Amino acid sequence: MEEKDTNKTSQNILNEDAPAYGFAHKSEDEKLRENIYRSDKEKLLVFTKMLRLNAMLKKAVITHKS
Repeated sequence: MEEKDTNKTSQNILNEDAPAYGFAHKSEDEKLRENIYRSDKEKLLVFTKMLRLNAMLKKAVITHKS
């Protein structure tokens, strides 16, 4: 009987949704709605961070090993 009880709890654990960490689970619209209420300084900092990230990614060279 103990096997059945353990099986039920493991099934419940497997059916649970994984916790969402950070902003990965948010859509673009949700991110924009949150950012609307930031101060001007925070918006500027986020924007400059985005520009630096974009510049870094443009310089990246991706090679594939065959």
